[in-house]
Amino acid sequence: MSEWSRRNLFLLLCAVALLQTGVHMSQSFINYPAWHLIDSGSFPAYHWAITIRAGVFGLLPRILEIVIGLTVLRFRPQAIGRWVLLLGIGLALGALLSTVLIQRPIHRQLDIEGNTPALLSRLMMTDWIRHSVQFARVALYLWGLSKLIAPRARPEQERAVRA
Repeated sequence: MSEWSRRNLFLLLCAVALLQTGVHMSQSFINYPAWHLIDSGSFPAYHWAITIRAGVFGLLPRILEIVIGLTVLRFRPQAIGRWVLLLGIGLALGALLSTVLIQRPIHRQLDIEGNTPALLSRLMMTDWIRHSVQFARVALYLWGLSKLIAPRARPEQERAVRA
């Protein structure tokens, strides 16, 4: 695979990671805080509908990101260290595990008990686990992008080296 293709693959990985992070941030900072305003009688239907969409727009990009990350690990651009990809994949897996083991069980309780203040509070408090790994992952990939597009030595520096 050419270096150009490897760079584009890394760019695709970053785009999917940013998309997934944006979806999660809109859920966390826009939707979750307003759930207490929804009538408890209509909340189960609302929650079911949004859960399906969250799976499509949140979970699928996360899985796609991990698959693309593993592919980029195999076909890594020269400017990107192997450790960047390993750490990025690890952070994405950490966020996925947090979703499956912490947030998803709370969502199941929301389906049963409704939007109680205690459950909504627990959901928003534990969501900071995902925020921390996602923000770290985004920062890592943005740093990787900066390495990918960093200009080489300026022409006068190259001339000085050749002389």
